[in-house]
Amino acid sequence: LAAPFSLINYAVLGYVLGRGEGGLGLVLQLVLNGINIALCFLLGLELGWGVFGVAWATVTGEFLAMLLGLAIVVRRFRSSPPLPRHRLLDMCAFRHMLSLNRDIMIRSFSLLAAFALFTRQGAEFGTVTLAANAVLMNFFLVAGYFLDGFATAAEQLAGRAIGARAAQPFRQAVRLTLFWGFGLAGGATLVLLLAGANLVAVVTTSQEVRAVADVYLPWAAFTALSGVLAFQMDGVFIGATWSRDMRNMMLLS
Repeated sequence: LAAPFSLINYAVLGYVLGRGEGGLGLVLQLVLNGINIALCFLLGLELGWGVFGVAWATVTGEFLAMLLGLAIVVRRFRSSPPLPRHRLLDMCAFRHMLSLNRDIMIRSFSLLAAFALFTRQGAEFGTVTLAANAVLMNFFLVAGYFLDGFATAAEQLAGRAIGARAAQPFRQAVRLTLFWGFGLAGGATLVLLLAGANLVAVVTTSQEVRAVADVYLPWAAFTALSGVLAFQMDGVFIGATWSRDMRNMMLLS
């Protein structure tokens, strides 16, 4: 039931971020997740609806966020000059968009396949190793969320520079996102190396899982640094619509 609302929310978020309005995108996500969280507590816990209540909380959050997003988009389109009909029915541009979406989808499926293979290989070593890998993977994902912010910034800045055919702003966008990406990743790596054992203890109470996770913690700590270029170049290549090269590099990696 929530799938159509979620798809529209993704489209609205892509429109907002593509225009470089990250603040508005943040507001839309805060509205969506804030309503979802509040209704989960109200329906699922306070009223005792359980999983049924949580499901309706998700549907309601997606629906209300969709209404807000569409209201913003419709208002902007009404105040903008109408697009010529031939622009709306430009099949060449439409095919280019589908090609870009196809390459991004292949990229995403390749990444999911790699994570699934990693989980499967960990399971072959036993439940303790599987659990330890899950703990360490959470640390990587947290760092990845921050790095994904720089990837989104790189998409916007690189796309704007490519559209304007401006080489200097493009190089500046690459340098800035690379500098801040490595700076943040270095800080995350340092935190995990110094306080990683304490963070592992917060995530799991199993002594066996803690022991195994502590052994491999340095590997997880350095994944933040090793992933900077992957996140940043992903953003640059998507923003520049160099999707075929990005897809091929993901398949190769």
